[in-house]
Amino acid sequence: MSKLGSKKEFIFTLYLKKFPQTIENLIGVSIEGVRTEVNYGSKYVDLYAVNRDRKIEVFVENQITPSDKSDHLVEKITPLINNVSEGYLIWIASRFKQNHIDEVKRILRENPQKYINFYAVEIQDEVLHRIEYLNNLYELVVWDSLDSINEIDRILKLVDCHLQMPITHIGKAHIGERWYDFDRDDDIKEYVSVQLCEKIPYYLNLHTQKKHLMNDRTLTIGAGLGEITYFCSALDRSKRAVVGIRFEYSKQDWYHYFKQNMKLLQNNISQNLCFNDKYRTISYYIESDRENIPEVAVQIIEVFERFVLFFSPYTYGKKAKI
Repeated sequence: MSKLGSKKEFIFTLYLKKFPQTIENLIGVSIEGVRTEVNYGSKYVDLYAVNRDRKIEVFVENQITPSDKSDHLVEKITPLINNVSEGYLIWIASRFKQNHIDEVKRILRENPQKYINFYAVEIQDEVLHRIEYLNNLYELVVWDSLDSINEIDRILKLVDCHLQMPITHIGKAHIGERWYDFDRDDDIKEYVSVQLCEKIPYYLNLHTQKKHLMNDRTLTIGAGLGEITYFCSALDRSKRAVVGIRFEYSKQDWYHYFKQNMKLLQNNISQNLCFNDKYRTISYYIESDRENIPEVAVQIIEVFERFVLFFSPYTYGKKAKI
């Protein structure tokens, strides 16, 4: 269903996020602050976490295909080694070529000043079959179905490792609760993004890290179908909080269909919906200011969830196409 298995890889990455003990059992330390699709330098890391006791970062590159040289070894693993000076680096694949592992070891040996522990880990075949099953489920039930992978006795297999971090080393990773400055637009967006993911984890598009532009106050989130997107802001330039869905011109028939069924939307989402024919948006607004962002976030996240629950059967194909 997904190009080059990218959705299936993301599903397994979400499993590792939901059940971090799978990684903890591999590297022998606890992890927290687990995030997926994190921008690190010029590259995205599939899964990122930290170990509080040693203040060490954890990086996981995940693929459900055999290890390869171009897309992963050269484009992801090697740049990550070059960009960090310490950490746990876990490369997961369905199968490994020994020369790929040997190349990572060679790079690390040539850079002994890098306190990096490397692990090459294979996914068991039965796990791959279970991921295939999850990939064909209705999108909104995947998160709650991830625990079915735990029914498999052996999920991952450590095939090789190279450890060059001193056992007494204490790192420099930042540990602690994130503090948000609500005088900053980017911090407001980040706060809303984190809260959305925590409150609605079953909506998988919320688990990818969003870039926040300085002058942009609105989060844009894929709705599951091309040219249809959700948008959400705790404080726009009109001093309002807003949640809505936007239909591009090619999907104007969708917009008009839902507008014609306004009562249905009002009964399922809110009585206070606004329809904008020019921009083909359906929105919900409340007043907001920088002094009450947490309270406002609670309200708009509740409405955002209603948007997701109402529109997802259409955008993910559970209902007949319009």
